[in-house]
Amino acid sequence: MIALVDSDVDVQSSACGALGELGEKAATSEVISRLMTALRDSDEDVRSRACDALGQLGEKAATSEGINRLVIVLGDSDENVQSSAREALGKLGEKAVTNEMISRLVIALGDSNEDVQWSARKALWKLGEKTATSEVISRLVIALGDSNEDVRWSACEALRLLGEKAATSEVISRLVIALEDSNADVWWSACGALGKLGEQAAMSEVISRLVIALGDSDRYVRSSACQALGKLGEKAATSEVISRLVIALGDSDDDVRLSACEALGELCEKAATSEVISGLVIALGDSDKHVRSSACRALGQLGEKAATSEVISRLAIALGDSDEGVRSGACEVLGQLCENAATSEVISQLVIAPGDSDEYVRGRACQALGGL
Repeated sequence: MIALVDSDVDVQSSACGALGELGEKAATSEVISRLMTALRDSDEDVRSRACDALGQLGEKAATSEGINRLVIVLGDSDENVQSSAREALGKLGEKAVTNEMISRLVIALGDSNEDVQWSARKALWKLGEKTATSEVISRLVIALGDSNEDVRWSACEALRLLGEKAATSEVISRLVIALEDSNADVWWSACGALGKLGEQAAMSEVISRLVIALGDSDRYVRSSACQALGKLGEKAATSEVISRLVIALGDSDDDVRLSACEALGELCEKAATSEVISGLVIALGDSDKHVRSSACRALGQLGEKAATSEVISRLAIALGDSDEGVRSGACEVLGQLCENAATSEVISQLVIAPGDSDEYVRGRACQALGGL
């Protein structure tokens, strides 16, 4: 305790670190009080270590005074101290949620420094859904119309982090408008946010805008549109959406093809058309291993309708793929298809697979044989 007021800043800093490592056992009122005093120290390292320590002390440090002090430190002149304060508030849990703190975190989301943005997003995520208050959501909706593109992007990011709790009609409407933003980063983030809002965002206007985005010249936009459509669930499984996602399976970009596979899988049995199944079978031979692996998983998600002789035959071939992730995925899907997959070709390949060099492939192969 005496070390916290030592004239040597290195001693003070070390003392803060030591108290933090002790965790909740050190969370006495005297320790917390001394650490809060250290938040005003003239040395930035001492202030930063004091923040770290308060975060490590757990919810016992989440007093109104402690939280208010950390919120003040969010405006510290030193970026490392600011970051430590955000980390600490995130660790203190939902007790740390105040309107002022949320306001400062939202501002930090639009900071030009990527490390500041990251720590703010991390703090919001750790603080949980309690941050999704009507006031916070209202502030974020206003921020979506800001003239500064960094602020608009940060508002989209915050709404994405809040997820379904933020799925109000006003939020959805403003995010749809953001899909026309001139800045690609804002567009991408708005797309991701709509996906995180879940099926409540599966409105015809949203789906229509995302379908249009599948034809965008920017590969990140196309990939994000695929991901969002998949996250919207079965309500988004219209014939137009499915058809456009099948076209995306042939995109020139690996990530777009991967996202299209994932989206079709997430749409489940409603996407189990002959067109989709054929497209995914072709994707099993893609030049990118991640696309091939995702195509395996997607076929498994489509259910029994995907258990055609062509699918089973191609999955049997995939058991000999050069990538262990593809081999493992093929084993898993064949096991899911059960009796329909019990052909002599499949069984002969699965019998060999338990000798695979990869332990996950060996395990999946054994499970698949048991399922057959």
